[in-house]
Amino acid sequence: MKTISEYLEEDDRKWTDRPYIRTRSGGSWVAHTFHEVIGDVQSIAKALLKQGFQNKNLMLCAENSREWILLYFSIMGYVGTCVPVDPTWTEYDLEHTMSVIPVSAVFYSCSQKEKRRILEKKHPEMAWFSIEEDLPALIREGQKMVLRPDGIKDEERTALILFTSGTTDVPKAIPLTQRNLFANWETLYRRTPMTEEDSAYVFLPFHHVYTGVANILYTVISGMQLCLCSDLKQLIAEMVEVRPTVVCTVPLFLYRMYDIMTAELLEVLRHIRFLYCGGSFTDSAVKQYFIQQGVCLLEAYGTTETSSVIALAVPGDPDLASNGVVFENLDVRILDPDKEGVGEIIVKGESVSRGYLDQNGRYSEFDQDGAYHTGDLGILSDTGHLYLKGRKKRMILTANGKNVYVDELEKLILQHPQIKAVKVFEENHHPTASVVSDLTEEEVREHIEQVNHLLPRYKQIRQIYIKADTPGGRIK
Repeated sequence: MKTISEYLEEDDRKWTDRPYIRTRSGGSWVAHTFHEVIGDVQSIAKALLKQGFQNKNLMLCAENSREWILLYFSIMGYVGTCVPVDPTWTEYDLEHTMSVIPVSAVFYSCSQKEKRRILEKKHPEMAWFSIEEDLPALIREGQKMVLRPDGIKDEERTALILFTSGTTDVPKAIPLTQRNLFANWETLYRRTPMTEEDSAYVFLPFHHVYTGVANILYTVISGMQLCLCSDLKQLIAEMVEVRPTVVCTVPLFLYRMYDIMTAELLEVLRHIRFLYCGGSFTDSAVKQYFIQQGVCLLEAYGTTETSSVIALAVPGDPDLASNGVVFENLDVRILDPDKEGVGEIIVKGESVSRGYLDQNGRYSEFDQDGAYHTGDLGILSDTGHLYLKGRKKRMILTANGKNVYVDELEKLILQHPQIKAVKVFEENHHPTASVVSDLTEEEVREHIEQVNHLLPRYKQIRQIYIKADTPGGRIK
């Protein structure tokens, strides 16, 4: 396996003048070649190394952009450890992140200036770089240096630290090495062979492992071109315009496309060689619709702790009920299955993180053998098909010994378009729902009653709590 810097330097020789990253500017697409992108990556690295950031943790707190990708490759390939975080996180979430690991510098976008102002007072030792204002100067500084920076060759050194979401629990720090990050490539390529002839349209957040690894990092191997979404409001129009061959999506966007389907959009979707859909359960009826219409929709299942993909549908597989076929390079097992074969999914392999950082040692999802206990429940067939059944920690055991998977109930409740969020939990051994909506209490209760009619009595919602759809009404 090559390292990130080795791949980049090889790409510069192979695909020098080929377009690599395309961005929208002034109503048209601007192409940045492999040579231009890699040159900027190395210039940033030289400037950062000169300023003493070698082997340091450098945080990215910014929206999707070409500059984000430049920093991502530069830090991981040549400088130290990249720490991408959600730009929508509050100062509280960012403060926790900085308390878990030492951060030497933060690269932030203009939209994050207020957070910088607050955090800079608490962390005067940190360096702060505006992506819009300071990054061009770093590139110019690096261009003046003749020698190419030395790449990071240690595959076992932490290249990336990702954090789980801070909205439902204390964020956990997940270190990933270059070996972790590249471990699944060969299996993914055998199943869905992406090449330099492909182009991807990218709109999901870069700081997620799903996009950052499968949709961005792996382009240094495949040579695939990246077209960056300029605005989510323009997603459909831009997809129709660029006609990509590879797209990573999530069920939410799949449902939106389903609702507004036109002959033109369907033709564009049929043109996509690999339409990956991950991050959550995909409605089986919607999945069946796309596949029957000739769209190569491939459901994926993965976690941050496993460097993204654990299971992926095989193109042409008639089994639409499964959530993918486990990767052959991983040891995936079901722990303590019940009489129906349902148990916790555990994963072992080179893509699996070595475990949460020491400061998060109270968590025990990684066992002594290095296997990651996902907390997801599923069934694994003899053919490797994985069928997800919900979350172990989100299962309600009723008073009469029945298991209720709350994901199923939440999915049904969220079918009402005016219900913005829902959390189902246990109260007195029965399912209870907390709902965020601007519907009246009577309308919410009427909808829950309709949902209950679809369920056996032990699964029915017994109690409802209603919150207005306001910033203060978010379910936590």
